[in-house]
Amino acid sequence: MTTTGARVEVRNLTKRFGSFTAVDDLSFNVEPGRITGFLGPNGAGKTTSLRMLLGLVRQTSGTATIDGKTYRDLDQPLRVVGSALEATNFHPGRSGRDHLRVLAATAGIRDSRIDELLELTGIPAAARKKAGGYSMGMRQRLGLAAALIGDPRLLVLDEPANGLDPEGIRWLRGFLRMLSREQGKTVL
Repeated sequence: MTTTGARVEVRNLTKRFGSFTAVDDLSFNVEPGRITGFLGPNGAGKTTSLRMLLGLVRQTSGTATIDGKTYRDLDQPLRVVGSALEATNFHPGRSGRDHLRVLAATAGIRDSRIDELLELTGIPAAARKKAGGYSMGMRQRLGLAAALIGDPRLLVLDEPANGLDPEGIRWLRGFLRMLSREQGKTVL
């Protein structure tokens, strides 16, 4: 299945927390179907910028849009944008499969999608184990599966290789290339 990725446009984005400026006049585009790395030193405002794009933090000024709309104005956000901002956004006592079931149920997505995602991300054997016992690599893969639940056109990933060993990093790079090349997804 081939989809058309979403376009991200950030213009003059600024975020101040009191007198502290976390993001200062940031502008960039992410073109559909491309993988774009968002790089900078610790504390540069990368996570804050991604949170503004996803409507989790209100910007002080500027705009961040996905196909010309703010995240909150998207009709079916999970079908447009999938995000993984942390590798710990799950209940530790719930299995990986059950975590995905809850997400699917809230979005009206069929249960068969869960097994597809567990296979796609390479963690079907761990699906019945409690997610709190997952290694960092398995947590990252569960986060990717959750981000893909709605088969979105755009993936927004914050430090997806964090804590991965060299094998996990190789897998992640190949996986993201496949999503972009074969499925047309945009990856930021």
